Amino acid sequence: MDAQSLLSKILASHKPDDVFSRANFRKEYLAYLKLLHPDVCKLPYATDAVARLNIYVEELEAALRLTDDAGPLRVLPNNQLRFEGDPTLLRQSQHNYERLLALRDPAAQHFHKYLPGSLTWDGANLVATTPVRVVPLAGLVLPPHHVAWVLSRLLELVAWLHQSGFCHAGFNPESLALVPETHGLVCLSFYHMARLNGTLTTISGKYRLWYPDAVFADKRALPGIDLALAQRTAVCLLGDASGNGVRLRATVDERLVDFLLTPRHNAYTAFTDYRKLLKQLYPKREFHPLNL
Repeated sequence: MDAQSLLSKILASHKPDDVFSRANFRKEYLAYLKLLHPDVCKLPYATDAVARLNIYVEELEAALRLTDDAGPLRVLPNNQLRFEGDPTLLRQSQHNYERLLALRDPAAQHFHKYLPGSLTWDGANLVATTPVRVVPLAGLVLPPHHVAWVLSRLLELVAWLHQSGFCHAGFNPESLALVPETHGLVCLSFYHMARLNGTLTTISGKYRLWYPDAVFADKRALPGIDLALAQRTAVCLLGDASGNGVRLRATVDERLVDFLLTPRHNAYTAFTDYRKLLKQLYPKREFHPLNL
């Protein structure tokens, strides 16, 4: 790409992903500077473009340094993520992960691909390793046709967990990551998981307002918890970080917004209804590449 084309691309951009790939943004940044740095490029607005590049790089670096319910979460090279912080929560997450990994029925064999390949200790930290590159949902805003498949995968995961007798109780943008190349989904942490309909002892403090009101009265791991958190996560991915979704009515198909704002209490029914809705929203099935 020549300097003028790159300049035009940057000035027309609105977010880091319009310019950089998340897998190689540091190398791309250095290459772009060689073309556009004011010392070597005299094109009008080159300085503005470099300033925007710097802002984007800061945002992408921040996306590698997240904070989840336990504490700092770091995205590392070689398909690894490091969880730091509260040792009790970290041990609970690994314990619950191993409970799911111990399930060996045919459905479990399929849904194990929604889990990290391993969760192992590195000193006081817990390291998740995935077979392929994943991108945490935190900080992402995606168009509806991508949010559509993310929610589909998440509702599938919820249905399997409930079928297996578990409530995750902690779905949020930090606990989930997508696989851009294959449109896959991986659940990264399991801090709050409990037996379905059993006692719920912890929830995500950061996302307290995402939980149904019944949680605070009953303190039970009800099916509606995971479904509400899945819906709120999708709303957040569409650009409403509050998870409320009301403001999306101006930009997102009303049928999808209605689905996301309607309380659900049965995972299988919710997934079935959602698949029907997708056929209405996207009659022609297409694979839309996601470049992150």
